[in-house]
Amino acid sequence: MYIGAISPIAMLKTVSVAGIEGQGVPFKKESVNLEEAAKIVSLGNLTWIEIVVDDIVAETPEILDRLGITMKASTLLSGYITEYEDAGDTLGIMVPFIFTGESRTQTSPCLIFMKKDLILTIHDDYGGKITKLYNYTDTLMRKLPQAPESWAERQTMLLFRLLDEVSETNFSVLRSIVERAEQVEIDLAGARQISRDLSLELSNMKRSVLSFLNAVWATHDIVRNLKYGDPDMISDDDDILEKFEVVLATLDRQIQMAENVLEVISTGITAINTESSNQLTKLIVWLTVAATAVLVPCLLYTSSAADE
Repeated sequence: MYIGAISPIAMLKTVSVAGIEGQGVPFKKESVNLEEAAKIVSLGNLTWIEIVVDDIVAETPEILDRLGITMKASTLLSGYITEYEDAGDTLGIMVPFIFTGESRTQTSPCLIFMKKDLILTIHDDYGGKITKLYNYTDTLMRKLPQAPESWAERQTMLLFRLLDEVSETNFSVLRSIVERAEQVEIDLAGARQISRDLSLELSNMKRSVLSFLNAVWATHDIVRNLKYGDPDMISDDDDILEKFEVVLATLDRQIQMAENVLEVISTGITAINTESSNQLTKLIVWLTVAATAVLVPCLLYTSSAADE
């Protein structure tokens, strides 16, 4: 792939590159400009370009143009939360980063473009988890298949790790919702005067959980499309495709937990409206169970990340 001389895009925050050179040696370059990143693509047999932007809608089209990716950014960005586009020699995916902002659940798009020997990720600052994965790319790249003919297996395994990082961040959002619900539990169980409207607060939490579920379900559909849609840029090896089951299992667990939390919150709303002591007791018990269910996988994941 040849990319001509290009001038920098003023608003790009960071451009980082990692990959495998032709000799099978991992490389990593932080804080390069887009012109340098484009030249590096032709040097290796796998390159991951990680770009953090200020405005994903405004900046992505020019990034794609300068890296020789013909898929239109609007094809993915027109999706509601997620989008999937298979153009044969180019695969485009939009998945959400879920985060808590302004007391409610919000999403921010992460765009992933895949061509032969190239994976490009574009997102804003909410994609910090992928940026952290970049720190471990030397180790990650060494574990990928090295044979030239194994290009599809290499980039499929890297794509799996990227999606795994995105899905794991959801646990922290779910924990945040449970922690807010726990505070309501304390207020309900306490004897002191409550000055704020707990019913409204629980209703806002309910909307947050519904938004969370919507985003996780949409991500689940994208991962299933990758596994079963047979895109040209993804390996046909069943053992490698089976890795996506790990991501699907994580998302299934998050859906189950979120549905349990939703039941808890709905019980809390009913309890407040009916002032039923039995319902309050049920709420307190469920909140305790939900908090334990969410905090344990978070701690386990934090521990495993530290081991890396």
